[in-house]
Amino acid sequence: MKVVGLVAVLVGVLLAPSLAPPAAAQAQTASQFYTSYRAAFEKAKKVEDLLPFMAKKNVDQMNQTAPAERAQMFEMLKMMGAITDVKIVKETPTTTGATLDVTALDPDKKPAKGKIDLVKEGGAWKLAAETWS
Repeated sequence: MKVVGLVAVLVGVLLAPSLAPPAAAQAQTASQFYTSYRAAFEKAKKVEDLLPFMAKKNVDQMNQTAPAERAQMFEMLKMMGAITDVKIVKETPTTTGATLDVTALDPDKKPAKGKIDLVKEGGAWKLAAETWS
């Protein structure tokens, strides 16, 4: 897969085969899961640190990418995801999981709105897509 295509997927996502999360994580709400993901995103040093939070389709795409390209994509992902003051405004259940409406401040401290699509896989929340405007 070309870097550009994979970067496009990761940017849309913001971002290892599914790991079984602890029982406490499975009881989380969608909002609690996303808050945990954002904390992990801030601390992440490589894209593999985020894979336990990602939907299987995104993990599969990442696993098809050469290791050298993963590092470049991770740096771009971190730049695109450099938001602060994240607030979840609304959580809406969907047939496959939930959609979160989110606000934040972009790197220039300007207001940004986000739409976060989460899915349930194996009883655990996973990040399917993340878009910001």
